[in-house]
Amino acid sequence: MNDKELLPEPVAPEDWECCNSDCGDACVWQLYYRDKAAYDAQQRDLNQHKASSDEH
Repeated sequence: MNDKELLPEPVAPEDWECCNSDCGDACVWQLYYRDKAAYDAQQRDLNQHKASSDEH
């Protein structure tokens, strides 16, 4: 694994943070889902790297 910065686990927005105005990509939920997907992918990569390191 390279020396990329570890992403912080994103925190879901509170219900009151969404204005329900169909903000598109600027919606707090869309930002959360994007950040969560990136975080989950990084965690999977780290776990796979750890598992392959443990095998050797």
